Amino acid sequence: MSARRGGLILCLVRCGETPWDRDERLHGATDLPLSNSGRASVRADLDRTPARRIGSVYHPPDEAATDTARLITARFRARAKAIEELADPNLGLLEGLTHAVFEERFPKRAKQWHEDPLSLAPPEGEELSVARTRILHHMARLSRRARGNEIAFVLHEFGVGVARAWLAPQSGADVWAILEGRPRIERYLIGPGMVGELESAID
Repeated sequence: MSARRGGLILCLVRCGETPWDRDERLHGATDLPLSNSGRASVRADLDRTPARRIGSVYHPPDEAATDTARLITARFRARAKAIEELADPNLGLLEGLTHAVFEERFPKRAKQWHEDPLSLAPPEGEELSVARTRILHHMARLSRRARGNEIAFVLHEFGVGVARAWLAPQSGADVWAILEGRPRIERYLIGPGMVGELESAID
């Protein structure tokens, strides 16, 4: 990361709600739009956020994340860029299942999902521990290359969970618990040299 006296401010934004989120379905790599309530919630949260200068907004290339990023760029006059490696993991055969059906069909995997998600390897999907490393590696790389003093990342639920645990830091097993009661938009000050320290903790 280039030298900055005050460090880098990293703005972490949870993507707006999709129809599957509303219906409590498992959502990984499936490309979905924002729901009407999801779009309204993002706008409301942005309206409550003080305007400031954000250099770039990085986001997965799916429709919901792209539209969330566009709302942010319109509010803060930033640049948006889609990064495929920031996407949540492909959940394979679990994609689209309601939580109730998931627990009925795959009780052992459902227990992993709730209690230790990074140990889960979805059938025909991506191991969640591999997805964590992928997301955090690219967040660190983009942070190191950042121009300006503040950048933003729009991430889906899993991505936000592992990013918060990385930035806090907290145990990776707390991916879901760390989301509870937290606002959609959070800012973290990354001091000089801290990106390197965070990178070493990714694996």
